[in-house]
Amino acid sequence: MKGFPLVLLVVFVSIFASSRCFEAPSEFRYEPDRESADQEPNLRVLGLGRDRESIDSDAEVLPSQFDDSSEDSKRPQSGKTPARPFHGAPVDASSLFQHHFNTFFSAPETDFFGGGGGFPGFGLFDLQSSKPWWKGENVCVEREEQEEDTNGGSSDNQEIAVDSGSNVQSFGFVNLNLNIESCSEHRNKHICTSIKNQNGQKRTVKVTRQCCHGYARPRNGPPNAHCEKMDLYPLAETAERLGAKEFVATLKKSGLESLLEKDMTLFVVPDAAYTKFAEQMWENNLVAFDGTARAKRQLDMPSMTARDLILAHAVNGSYHIEDVSNEQLLKTELADSNIRINIFPRAPSDRTSDHPYRYTANCAPLVKLNRVSEKGIVHVADRVLMPVRSNIMEIVRSRDDMTVMRTILEKTGLDKMLEEAGDDKHYTLFAPNDDAFLKLDKDIRRKLKAGNGCAMNILKNHILDITFCSLAAIHGVKTSTYNLLNEKLEFEYSSMAKSEVDDMTNKKNHRLKINGLAAVQEMDLMGTNGVVHVIDTVLPTKTGMPISNTLATRNLTIFKQLIDDAGMEDEFDAMSNKTLFVPSDKAFEQSEIGQYWIQQLKERPESLRDNPELKQFLEYHVAAPLIKTCDLEEKMIPSVSGQELRVNLYTTNPVFSNVMNRATVNCARLMHFDDETCGSVVHEVDKVLEQPKTNLIEALRTNPEYSMFLEMVEKSNLTELLSSMNESLTVFVPKNEVFLEVKEWYDQILDNSDELDNVIRSHIVPNVICCSGIIQSDWPFIRTTETINQQRLKLNRNRRPQVQNAGVTKCDIVAKNGIIHEINDVISVQKKRQESSEAQGFPSFTRPLTFWFK
Repeated sequence: MKGFPLVLLVVFVSIFASSRCFEAPSEFRYEPDRESADQEPNLRVLGLGRDRESIDSDAEVLPSQFDDSSEDSKRPQSGKTPARPFHGAPVDASSLFQHHFNTFFSAPETDFFGGGGGFPGFGLFDLQSSKPWWKGENVCVEREEQEEDTNGGSSDNQEIAVDSGSNVQSFGFVNLNLNIESCSEHRNKHICTSIKNQNGQKRTVKVTRQCCHGYARPRNGPPNAHCEKMDLYPLAETAERLGAKEFVATLKKSGLESLLEKDMTLFVVPDAAYTKFAEQMWENNLVAFDGTARAKRQLDMPSMTARDLILAHAVNGSYHIEDVSNEQLLKTELADSNIRINIFPRAPSDRTSDHPYRYTANCAPLVKLNRVSEKGIVHVADRVLMPVRSNIMEIVRSRDDMTVMRTILEKTGLDKMLEEAGDDKHYTLFAPNDDAFLKLDKDIRRKLKAGNGCAMNILKNHILDITFCSLAAIHGVKTSTYNLLNEKLEFEYSSMAKSEVDDMTNKKNHRLKINGLAAVQEMDLMGTNGVVHVIDTVLPTKTGMPISNTLATRNLTIFKQLIDDAGMEDEFDAMSNKTLFVPSDKAFEQSEIGQYWIQQLKERPESLRDNPELKQFLEYHVAAPLIKTCDLEEKMIPSVSGQELRVNLYTTNPVFSNVMNRATVNCARLMHFDDETCGSVVHEVDKVLEQPKTNLIEALRTNPEYSMFLEMVEKSNLTELLSSMNESLTVFVPKNEVFLEVKEWYDQILDNSDELDNVIRSHIVPNVICCSGIIQSDWPFIRTTETINQQRLKLNRNRRPQVQNAGVTKCDIVAKNGIIHEINDVISVQKKRQESSEAQGFPSFTRPLTFWFK
């Protein structure tokens, strides 16, 4: 029980941390571009997870020019203010948007000396700080309680618990209590959550204190300023004061005055934007637009009436923007029409607003927030919010310039995903138009339209599982997020050429680009399950390119040419979940089998078509399944040809000898690795892989230069060992000329069975050591390996690999059950020692623990 207090501390910290308001971000990264890097170098702003709990309250007071009342008239009457219920759906505390710099780059919400939040009560500079604002007047309180059985009805409570506020002192594991309380403070809201766990009954109490309706903390006041009275106006007047007179006039003309008497949230539109939209509506009824514009408008404005338009901007109930979660859908007064709220962090250098976040409604930026009226709240959007009734796939199908995209989505089955409905379904599609697909190679375009090749991965490279509005990208800042392939997409505004500007009707001189390649031509086409952006270029991705493209990019030309001449290009491009070990061109030139195939390419290319020998050769370089270097293990893996490949791992680290950072396959070293293709991975190797046809004893018999060593093996009765397919051995074999130099010794050894057995066993190691695994090793980091008779052999490399006193003259003769190294001397035999060099601290070849590639 000595460690019990530490366990309690860990439990407390873990639960306390999980109840905090902020979590690590997951979606967006902002980086200053080169132009702004001089002003704020090395800045990164992280934020935007997929969901969000309440963020610090940002209720704004109407501008001073609208405020004609005196300060005295704003003072509340003394006495307790009744509680007012909150509006908005409950949010999950475990998923939250975060802006890492919301208290670093902008004004802090709490003050150490003022006691506004985490450090209450110093009061050195603020006389009002002795009493927190949330304990002052004009604060309304809401209490939520929830109970649940944590042990499934069992009578025994097996949770460690501490009751910090009672007399319970038990530290056993039965009938214990766990009381946790954590509080978080925002600008206009203070939330305390208490969790009590007693005898398996968990009771959660959440107490929220915030300024009552009609009251707010002054934005420019001291950190602990109390709630002060605001001047409130009717809903219509509040909207008009915000510059939405035309919107209000249309509302009244449409016979919707009753909305103004309810508790509503209105997303209103400034007069300039509303008038422009009304003109476009009028033109749409009278003028035939170009095909692209008509394709877009026929989707956006089907049988639209002014009444419908107003209802699509009205939501029942009062929604402060900070009480709405990211991706939350607000049901409007128009049937089957919702408003999707999205939240994005500001750039660190953005000082244009006191709000640490930027908000959109149906991807339209909200330029004014939380304007409270006598009944309801008003938010101002910078453009009209069109009713959204089509999903992303329906948007694609409705456009005449997305026929190729529609075909590929349907062929791959991704159309079903983009048709999904539900509050948790939200996607972003960067949709290349037909002209974008015309830029691709015709063979790739043909395969994509058929749904073959890498169509699935190429499309996933264009899809996000979040709603990414154009507002998320900021001028002068590089924004990044990740697609369905978990590959990063970078967004940045770039200057346009003058000719491009002249051709554009909006006359903007900047265009949003993705990865510096694709320009966004149309933004923010809202669907019921996300948003569509039209782009002019297909976004390339390594995992979306066919194998033939990767081979060409890596200049593996000979292997690629053999595939082409064999007529197997489509077969290789269609491979999925495969691992390719591709020899470099240099490897072909340095091996006999490689030179043979080079000669065939030059002299008889027509003979390679449907050549079974070539097919067997190529497929032997392909293994299943897909294995990246981080997943390699020392074992035999099956190839597509039906034969096995031997994978071995080694270390080049003189100290950490069990950290593997080098790999071989059939003793061919991986030189360049993990090139991802469509469903497969390519590793470049430095040798052509030849399929072994013999075991070790047969390999000795086929080479007459090894006959004297073979005779010693046979007399030692080790033939069966070198024939066994259950073994993985390394045999160091001196050539005949070595034994002829010591012929007298050789003859004596043949007559001494004990010495002969010891000598031969000292040349056999019970694991595979390729030449690539033998590196230079100096004292004190001497590398050794153990033979089958427990002899310790030193391994080193100078001009060539060395084992004990012998140099390796020919490396890596691969057999089915191991390898042979040809050496220039007989390995010196030593008497067995009681203590091995490994016991003295020397590293040795052992089974790998981990494998790191550098």
